[in-house]
Amino acid sequence: MINFIKKKFLLLLNILNFSHQHIYRPTFNTAFSNLHSQTDLNFDLISDLEIDDKNYAKSCLVTCVDRKDTFLKSNDFIFESWTYKDKKTYTNNYNFHESHRKKIAKNLKEKKFRYYSKKIFIFPYYSNQFGHFLGENFGGVLFFLDFLKQRNKKEKLLIIPPSKNWKSYFQKNYKNNCLFFPNKFFIKNNIVFTKSQILPKFSVYQNYTVAKNILSSKIENYDYKEKKVFLTSERVEKIKNITELIIFLKKKNFLILNPRKTNIDKLFKILNSAKIVISEFASISHNIHISRNKPYFLLMSNDDKKKNLKWYRLTHFYKNFHASLFKPIYCERVGRKELIPYQSQIKVNLKKIKKILN
Repeated sequence: MINFIKKKFLLLLNILNFSHQHIYRPTFNTAFSNLHSQTDLNFDLISDLEIDDKNYAKSCLVTCVDRKDTFLKSNDFIFESWTYKDKKTYTNNYNFHESHRKKIAKNLKEKKFRYYSKKIFIFPYYSNQFGHFLGENFGGVLFFLDFLKQRNKKEKLLIIPPSKNWKSYFQKNYKNNCLFFPNKFFIKNNIVFTKSQILPKFSVYQNYTVAKNILSSKIENYDYKEKKVFLTSERVEKIKNITELIIFLKKKNFLILNPRKTNIDKLFKILNSAKIVISEFASISHNIHISRNKPYFLLMSNDDKKKNLKWYRLTHFYKNFHASLFKPIYCERVGRKELIPYQSQIKVNLKKIKKILN
């Protein structure tokens, strides 16, 4: 409240001072009138952080199903969860704000409540969709798991991993401070935590930065420096001629790397040091954001050149993490144009790939 009044007072002084106004506007530039930007928050993580053991209180996790996980052909669902406290939920994502509010209210009203009575740390928001898990949660999860581990805390942090592979990763590296529930438990119930503390949710940029900082010394290596890698989900729904492309790249001595079939520590190390990396676009390429600081290629649809501002915060925003590092290989979109950006099926021109590799 004090800061709000201070800003208004300074604004008034600026208006009254006709000779000069000093404006707070981080987006200011005169070169690009169409340059889109978004304000986001970074927390100060350098100062000493201390847990107040008297600060545990009641909260409730409300889960809303987005859709069936059709792209990966599983029987699972993609969902989001928000922490409900004192009749409020919180978000740092303005997109779809009202539709999210309605979904949360509906699930609060319709689902039964289950209770967890042990001390627990939770986040204001979770997503079990892989790309959004990495962008919205992963850095914060790593930071606070390290925080608890270094202080020999026995309390657990609730984690909603995007796959069994990721659950195994956390169990291996942080087994004493992780709490997991089956996805069905989240979907069917509103979960009341009677003794919870709510940790801050990092911005997307801070999530990636913190994750890279924590992982860097663990994954930096030269073991795969002569490897050429194709990162792929091997789905024909993503690349129409995926079989031909894999055969072509294997003849060029490429390692075919499917994240769902690879240990996560090994996956990051391979991507970190590989000589050449070609990858499908969308969520799968977030593995590269986390692990690699060298150039790589992305197979993208011609449609992906355009911004969809409605979905910017949930899609195009992530594309900016490796601006000036990734090199796009634009491909023909085949079939229908998907509602959600970066989900369209493409056909890769093998002659174009051959020319780039030569």
